[in-house]
Amino acid sequence: MLPLRGVRWPRLGWPERCLALAAFVLLGFCACAYLDAGIYQWLQGQRLDGLLVRRPGILGIFGRMPATATGARGLAAADEPIGRIEIAGRGVRAIIAEGTDSRTLRRAVGHVSGTAFPGERGNVALAGHRDGLFRGLERVGPEDRVRITTPDGSFEYVVESIEVVPPSRTDVLDASAAATLTLITCYPFSFIGPAPDRFIVRARLMSPNT
Repeated sequence: MLPLRGVRWPRLGWPERCLALAAFVLLGFCACAYLDAGIYQWLQGQRLDGLLVRRPGILGIFGRMPATATGARGLAAADEPIGRIEIAGRGVRAIIAEGTDSRTLRRAVGHVSGTAFPGERGNVALAGHRDGLFRGLERVGPEDRVRITTPDGSFEYVVESIEVVPPSRTDVLDASAAATLTLITCYPFSFIGPAPDRFIVRARLMSPNT
């Protein structure tokens, strides 16, 4: 290794110093955001597991489950996480919280207010960031299983379709007569900046014997 003694390092001007400072600030912000999300997911995961131990839910058999997901709705009303979503082998495992504001989506998968709750008849809509907790949706395919666990039970959905739509397609949130699940994230996954389209995964609720 060559000695560094006597080496004259170039002096940065004010533009370079400002750019360097901005880069450090952005890196620090990103690190804090990832740390905050990780801590939130861990703490709320522990809390949900404890809740499920104290209040074991029934495994919903469609047609015999309660008409209303009272457990999840009660947690949502109290501004508490309502459950967990898992897609085995696709890298999706996250706490679900009520709402789709920026703070919620930075820390959790968001349940779209006004849509059905997991296990109920109707359209359950969940949203997440493509570069965060829903990154694994890129690897999801038809027939994949999506498991959602709440105090009301453990509900398994099977993926039926995947499509890319413009943001104007708000009909993906429309109610349905059957028990369905809609997962929403931005697209393309590798896009830098606000992505122009939406990646939509549709699934239907299965019975345990399906």
